[in-house]
Order: sequence, then structure tokens, then C-alpha cells
Amino acid sequence: MNKRVCFLFLLGLVLCSLFAAAANDTTTDIQTKAYACLGNKVNGHCSSLSTEEKIFSLLSIGQCKSELLSDSFSTQCWPEQKCTVKSTAQAILALSKAGIDTSKAETWLLSQSINSKDIDWFLQVEANTAAGEETSCSVAYSDNSIHHFSINEDKTLSGDAGNCLSVYQDYWFKVSSSCYNEQFKVSCSDSFQTSVLYQKTDAGTNDFYVSDKTASASGEGTTTENINLSCFKTGSVCDYEGTLWAAIVLKYLKYDVSSYIPYLIAMSGNNPQYIPESFLYTLTDNFRTDLLTRQQENQWWAASGDKFYDTAVALLPFQNEDITEKANSKAWLSGVQGADGCWQDNIRNTAFILYSLWTKNINVTVTQKNCESSNHFCMSSASCSGISGTELTDYSQSCLGTNICCDRQKVLASCSAQGGKLCSSGEQCLGGSDIDASDSLNSICCVSGTCGVQQQTACSSSGGICRDSCFSTEQFSSSSCSSSQVCCVSSSASQKSSGSLVIILLVILIVLALAGIIFRKKLRELFLKFKFGGGKGKAPTTPSPRFPPTSSSRVYPGLIPRTIIPQRAPATRAPVRKPAGRDEVSDVLKKLKDIGK
Repeated sequence: MNKRVCFLFLLGLVLCSLFAAAANDTTTDIQTKAYACLGNKVNGHCSSLSTEEKIFSLLSIGQCKSELLSDSFSTQCWPEQKCTVKSTAQAILALSKAGIDTSKAETWLLSQSINSKDIDWFLQVEANTAAGEETSCSVAYSDNSIHHFSINEDKTLSGDAGNCLSVYQDYWFKVSSSCYNEQFKVSCSDSFQTSVLYQKTDAGTNDFYVSDKTASASGEGTTTENINLSCFKTGSVCDYEGTLWAAIVLKYLKYDVSSYIPYLIAMSGNNPQYIPESFLYTLTDNFRTDLLTRQQENQWWAASGDKFYDTAVALLPFQNEDITEKANSKAWLSGVQGADGCWQDNIRNTAFILYSLWTKNINVTVTQKNCESSNHFCMSSASCSGISGTELTDYSQSCLGTNICCDRQKVLASCSAQGGKLCSSGEQCLGGSDIDASDSLNSICCVSGTCGVQQQTACSSSGGICRDSCFSTEQFSSSSCSSSQVCCVSSSASQKSSGSLVIILLVILIVLALAGIIFRKKLRELFLKFKFGGGKGKAPTTPSPRFPPTSSSRVYPGLIPRTIIPQRAPATRAPVRKPAGRDEVSDVLKKLKDIGK
């Protein structure tokens, strides 16, 4: 019995270690392998890397700091030979997170700001009066003259508001582009409110954007409106991608970037390849739903054609959050990870993916205060302001990326507030995206799609993905797709699947071997019973007679000396043994089970 206990104990240890190894290979091992691969490619090789590779290596694993500084033009801008807004903003972020003074670079970056001419601006004035009442108003700006106008009974505008303002579509004033630097002071006889709107020049649509600030005053009071419109330039024209990066980095460094947001919002439709919703969500706390619904096949983003870089960009605002879309992308990345641990053997993409999805806060010291362990919350400064929170600056260094530490917790909006609808149990979001919502704990919040039951293809059932052609990191599978596409399976996933199959077979063999050792005696008895007594209706064969031992050579049949035996009574036939019945076999099996307990 003691031997059996020892065998069972050893069996348990073997099984636990095997399954633990298999589980580890599909979870934390992904991150560990990626960091190890990146370290092997970067350590000792920083001088040969591109500026962008150095930036993301510094952000992700803290390497290449001195080499990145050497790439600059007098530590003002990057790269040295041809400074750009995007590279300089990214370098400022990486170096500032590493504790390096970047004030000279910040000054250079701000010097690249210009006024954008791609936006039309409008002034809106609304009186808080009952229908049928007219309100008299006036507006003043730099010419020091006062221009009078009226808000009519039907809320339309009339009157001469000067050279800077002209009535547009009856309800607004269009601001002349030559007056964008003006300050407009408005006063009315009754209580009123003012705001500014903007639209992309020659948009061809009626899409207008309203600024997030509205001013109001009582009768005879005054409100002041400014036209703030800036961008960062390359040469003499606005650089949209550069402005995206510069805006989030400068906001993280506590600069006022409100003048850049109208340009970024209005021109976002012209620049989808940069995934502007990711940056705008960080800057405004809006566009979250727009960003998450752009995830393709619930796995990645691919606006520019580079799935790996784009997915890292899209999930950058969620470094301190665990959301469904992030988990989906992690699962996809684990399936297409290279055998060495990197993605596509690409240093920049691997470093950016790790910084965005598997961030390690490499710049925090033990003595610094931790935001989340102190029951505070890491989020963007826009999110903190949106919930009337206060930044806890002593804790912000422990937050990831450009997030800060806020004293209040952000609560998710409901599904309907995010423009979605809740699907019933068993339904999926078809043709859209399922996003997190405050009321979607036990259901799916579907945005830009319909609720229904997904018809699985043979390809998806086997863990594959239907594509027009397979990636270099994938293998062709014979499983069918519903369209003319081919089924692609990750090479690393198939290797992991083969490895898991080997482990399972090994476990089965070990179990069978140990069971055979422990129950060898009982199994032998059972085998003999089945061999000699388990036939169905057949009598056992009579064994051949044994010959007496001889002292000489071997005796062959037919050469035995004949002996005369006295005559005896006829021998009676031996009774035929009854074969073992099913009840006896069941009893034997039952006893075996009892012994094994």
C-alpha cells in the first residue's frame, strides 16, 4: 500500500509540473520571451539602431539613452540630420520618462507651432428668451468700435457685426480668416450664451464641431470668445501626425494644448491612417467608442497597413486599463509571435507593442509613492478633469505612459450612452464591435453592428483566420472558409499545439505505466481468468499429457516405448468446466477498483 501511495504522489507531481509548464507557455511566457528577444537585439547594439528604434527601446526596456541623446541636433530636436516634430516629441517623452531634462527640446517643439488655415470658424450667440421676443446685442473687437446686431423672434441673426463677422445660414456669424487672432466681446440686453464652432474648410458636408467651452452672462453682461487654432509644421504646412504626437506629449508635460485640438478633430477624417481617435481620447476623453470600434476581427487595428504598429498606437491610452479589446489583441499577438519572441523580427514594433500592451514601469524607484496601491487611479489628465478630479502629482510618476494619478475613479458610461445596444444571452455582435460598458457585465454591448448568432466556419473552429493570403508567420490550413479566402494558422500556434499534444500523450503513457506497476498482480489474475475462463460457451481444452523425465536425450512424439497396461474399467469423462460468467468478471473488476482506491 505504501508503494502505491508513493507512486500516486509521484504521478501527481509529474502531472502538475507538466500542466503548469503548458499553461505558462501560453500566458506570461509570451511577455517574457518578447522582452528577452528585444534585449538580445538591443543590448550592445544601440549605436546601430535607427532613432525610432532607440526611442521605443528606451521607453520599453530603458536602453539606448546616451545613443538617443547623441542622435539629436544639440539636444534640441531629432534626428540630427533632419529634425521632425514627430521624432522630437517621441524623444522628449522617452527622455523625460527617463529623468532627462528636455527643456531645450520642448522650446524647439513649441517654436514649430503655426496657425492652421484649414478650418472655418463660426460664432454662435443665443438669447435665453421666450419664443417671439427679440434681443439686442453688440460685439466689439480690435478696431475698438462697437457693432450692433439683433437676435430676432425666430432666433435668426440680423445687423452689421463689422468686417470680421458675417451672418452665415441665418443663425451664426462666420469669422473672417484674417480675424482669427481677434478677441470678441459680446453683450446682450437679456441673458445669453456664446460659443464657437468650427468646420473643415471646403468640407462639403454640414458637419460642425462645437468647442467644449460655453460662456454665459446675464442681461447687459459680457462674454469673451477667442479663436484658438494651431498646428505643428513640417516646412511651412501643418503636419497632422506630428501634431498628434506633440499634443499628447506637451499635455503630459503640463502645457496648454487646447489650440491644437480643433485642428486635430476637424482634420481627423482626412487622416485615418494615423488612428487619431487614440490621441484624441487621451486629449479630450472623447472618441473612446470610435477608437474601439475600429478594431478589426476583434483582434487588431490596421489603418496604415502595419497591424503591429497600429495596434500599439490604438491601445496606448489603455496602459493602465484592462479592457476586452486589449485582451483580444494580446491573444492575437501571442498567436503570431515569432519563435524567438519578437514580432516580425522588428525592433521598433516589438518595443512599441511591449510599451503599449505589456508595460513595465522601469523608471519608478522603490521610494516613490505608488498611485494604484494607494487606492488612487491612473488615467489621462483629460479623464481626470472630466470627472472633476484632482491630479496627485506625488503619485503620477508611478502611472504608465502619459497617464497621471487622479483622486477619483472613472466610471464607464452605459451601453446606450456609448451608442450601442445590449445583446441577449448567446448572441454576438455581428459587423460591429463589442465594447465595455457599465451595464454589460453579463451581456455584450454592440456598437456599429447587429446582435445575432455567429455562423462559425471550419477555419475559425480549428483556430484559424480567413485571409486573402497568409502572413509569413502563418501556415496554410486545409480548413474551409465561407468565402474565397484561405485559412491561415499561426506557425507558433501550431507548434504550441503540437507541443501540447506531445505532453498529453506523455501523460497518458505515464499513467498507464504506473497503473500497470501498481496493479500488476491483479491485472495478471484478470488476464488469466479471461484467458482460461472467459470464453463464451467453449469448454477448456484438455492439456497434453506430461511425459516422465528421462535421463537420456530428448524424447520426440511417436518414439515413446510402448507399455502394456492392465485392463481397467472405462474411464469416465471429466466434467466440463463452466466458463466464467459475466457476474464473476464484474466481481473481479469491482475488487480491482476497491484495491485501487
